Amino acid sequence: MKLVLFFLFFISFSLSAQFTDDFSDGDFSTNPTWFGDVNNFEVDSIFRLHLNDSIANTSTLLTNCNVLSNGEWIFDVEFKFSPSTNNFGKVYLASSTTDFNNTDAVYVKIGGQTGNVDEVSLYVQNGTNHNKIIDGVDGLVTDNPNVKIKVTRDDLGNWELFLDTNGLFFSQGNAFDLSVTSSNYFGVYCKYTITRSDKIWFDNFSVLSTSTITNDFFVEKRLIDIIDIKSVSNTNCFNPLIYMYDDGSVEKKIILK
Repeated sequence: MKLVLFFLFFISFSLSAQFTDDFSDGDFSTNPTWFGDVNNFEVDSIFRLHLNDSIANTSTLLTNCNVLSNGEWIFDVEFKFSPSTNNFGKVYLASSTTDFNNTDAVYVKIGGQTGNVDEVSLYVQNGTNHNKIIDGVDGLVTDNPNVKIKVTRDDLGNWELFLDTNGLFFSQGNAFDLSVTSSNYFGVYCKYTITRSDKIWFDNFSVLSTSTITNDFFVEKRLIDIIDIKSVSNTNCFNPLIYMYDDGSVEKKIILK
């Protein structure tokens, strides 16, 4: 019973913490489940997430994810146009709410500048306030960008942004920030005019962590390791906060706090 419980709880927590999605299953409805403006996106014929609207608009697509500390985020972005202040994209690495207009979050912004200085930069958002913490190199995504992006954060709050334009990641800068302390969602945000409403693609999302709730749970709550569980009540075996066990003489309840 001890090994079975460990396995079940490890799987439960790790699935909510991190994910990968290359859309090779042909949809974004499962593994993981994405939600938001689902009618404005599709998985195209070569299995990429494709913005597919027909009007000037803003659209978002999200999935549950709580990765933050010791996180690594990697993804591909392609625009078949030159970005502008009315045509750009964001990838929200960590957001506290589903409303990207008013949330505590960290996001990567691709384009959105005036002139030939479009860049990939890292921002922190607190409510409706946006603060650029890593200013990417000007001009790298000015013309039809097709790039791979990586962001890392250690457990102290040190962020680093990387860009790959030709097969090799190179750093865009470092920053220290602890203003965002938790995450519930990962997602994409697109702002576009009618002529750019079907010209944005995302692919190959990889969101990993070596210090998510999974790891913290077993480091700080080692009850599975230190208690010789002989039997567990079926009524509570799926509650991550309560365990019932019998030590051979009396049934005891353990509540994890």
